[in-house]
Amino acid sequence: MTTIRGPLQDVLQGEVTPQALVDKEIEKEVICSYVPLRPSQPLIYTFNRWKRNSMLLLPPESSRNRTPVYNIEVSLNLNPFTPLSYVTTIRRGDTEDGPIVGEFELAVSHTRATVTLGSLCTRMSNVLTNQNDRRVWQWKHTNIDLRWDCRAKLDDGSPMCICSNAQRLQLASFVPPPIDASPPLPDATLTVFPDGHALFDDILISALVLDRKMTLS
Repeated sequence: MTTIRGPLQDVLQGEVTPQALVDKEIEKEVICSYVPLRPSQPLIYTFNRWKRNSMLLLPPESSRNRTPVYNIEVSLNLNPFTPLSYVTTIRRGDTEDGPIVGEFELAVSHTRATVTLGSLCTRMSNVLTNQNDRRVWQWKHTNIDLRWDCRAKLDDGSPMCICSNAQRLQLASFVPPPIDASPPLPDATLTVFPDGHALFDDILISALVLDRKMTLS
């Protein structure tokens, strides 16, 4: 006698409907099929203000597809039982309804800080640590290990942050606008190297965290 095991057994026993099984497999395929394409050269992405409290990360102007890659929204947490803090939510795509990639919260005048990356929700200090210098950080969790060095500055005063992996291979560079410059400020840019596209989510989130920490310091 043949014993049926697995999803088909669940259907036969009435524990799940055939349509629910199909929907589950489709969802699994969609999630697993998202793999960023590896370009042959570095690409410069631009942060473009969209609304008062949000911005979009746009592909290079030379790109055939100019659809925004990420939607970034900032809000204030006014919970009376916690310190006043900024909450930054990063979604994939160009809408406010896109899937959430990550979220982080940094208090304005307090050390409280948290970060959410997929199913991981933890204190910021468990993911981001200072190295020997105030402007050198390590972003590490699960199998991700990024190093950020923000000690360099451009002629206009903009910080130049270089991201590399544990093998010191450069993955990205991030240039936020100079904090003390007169408006209009230049758009922030994120240059992602070919090998960095596989870690795009973590590169973007960690860059935004560093920028927020630099502006609050």
